[in-house]
Amino acid sequence: MASFFKFAKEALAVELDKFRNRQFLDATMAASALVSMADGDANITEINILDQALETIQELKIYDPHDAMDLYRDYIDALRADPGATRDTIMRTIGRIREDPHAARLLIRVCVAIGKADEDFSGPEKAVITELCQSLGLDPDELGL
Repeated sequence: MASFFKFAKEALAVELDKFRNRQFLDATMAASALVSMADGDANITEINILDQALETIQELKIYDPHDAMDLYRDYIDALRADPGATRDTIMRTIGRIREDPHAARLLIRVCVAIGKADEDFSGPEKAVITELCQSLGLDPDELGL
């Protein structure tokens, strides 16, 4: 019986972490899509970097990577269909983590990795990441941009 309660407690802790970190997941997938599309279209190298982030970043490891990638693809599809409205939605989504400096910096690190994934950190990608920094109240110069 004690084993059951231990299992239930651990399962509840994971669900609580998922709830707490859902805004971070949404913001990271949204920002990643925006950076991926900055120079025209998402490519496989950028997707691989995002997949690695999902496997290694503690705040993201609690999610099913397939669900996270589906969310990313939804943002990509929306950007293709209606870039202006989707960009506004993405910026609002990202703004929800502004008060968490750790999450904001982590999101920017993921975006920089995506921007550099194809070994061509382009001007449009840098511009998007700079805009993300400003939206999150971060200094782009301080983050090496």
